[in-house]
Amino acid sequence: MKNEREAGRKASGFASPAQGYEEQSIDLNRLLIKNPPATYFFRMESEEMAALGLQKGSLLVIDRSKRPAMNDLALISHEGRFLCRLMTQQNGITVFANGSSNITPIANETEIIGTVTASIIEYDISH
Repeated sequence: MKNEREAGRKASGFASPAQGYEEQSIDLNRLLIKNPPATYFFRMESEEMAALGLQKGSLLVIDRSKRPAMNDLALISHEGRFLCRLMTQQNGITVFANGSSNITPIANETEIIGTVTASIIEYDISH
């Protein structure tokens, strides 16, 4: 004989597609921040990196513990300004590019702050 809990259930032969998912949620901290003590956020204030998909207002996740590799996005300090740039090579020399034609050579005053590990774009379609 079935107990009361089982008596009210009907078998359909297929499990619900949402079964086991209802308790899971997306945790952006866990997903985007691999090293919390070394993670910072930086908001893009220009359209300089639009060619690479970063819009004005994009929120960048920066990991200071991760050194950028070739073709990574990096946050650098150059001539007193913070810049987001693509680390690349030109004629065998490592440079930072904005995705179009602006190249920032590495100079003594250039400091690599960290690697961009993610970006978040907020859409405001109410305008």
